[in-house]
Amino acid sequence: MPISPEVWGGISVLFALVSLVPYLYATLKGNNKPHIFTWVIWTLLTGIAFMIQLLEGAGSGAWSGGVSTVFCLAIMLAAIRHGEKRITQGDWVVFVLSLAAIPLWLLTANPVLAAVWVTAIDSAGYLPTIRKVWTKPHEEMATAHAIAACKHVFVLLAVETFVPATIIYSIGMVVMNTLLVGIILMRRYLFTAGDH
Repeated sequence: MPISPEVWGGISVLFALVSLVPYLYATLKGNNKPHIFTWVIWTLLTGIAFMIQLLEGAGSGAWSGGVSTVFCLAIMLAAIRHGEKRITQGDWVVFVLSLAAIPLWLLTANPVLAAVWVTAIDSAGYLPTIRKVWTKPHEEMATAHAIAACKHVFVLLAVETFVPATIIYSIGMVVMNTLLVGIILMRRYLFTAGDH
């Protein structure tokens, strides 16, 4: 008997909670220092991706997007006080370009193109965090991003209407979270090996 989309959707929500609750807790304790620009972008784009998936029939595949949006907002607010304070000119460029792309998404009537736009903008939101972990790899929780990559695998299994508009975002997030985890672990290894 095949597993229902609702079960996969429930598992994706569980993975969202396992990923984001400890991340938020560590941020509030000051042990994790998220980049504020990344989390502003992720809050907006996770919410938009959730709406696209919901409106295009993802069903239970959209559940974790709703939960993740709430926690992204909480982490963004926590990052104002406890996050990365060093903002570079490059961070500002990524931030402004990402926000400027949102109106382009709003003008897109094609849900597939909208999903591609949202995924591209969200992926750009990783750049300030990648820049930060390049020099401070111990200030970002690799496990949270690894769990987030797994969460999106379960989102794909939960999607009830499996069309490009409902799957592009999650595929992109599997790739970007996996890339970020790889960079964090590589930089931690190099720091341990003496590359300061």
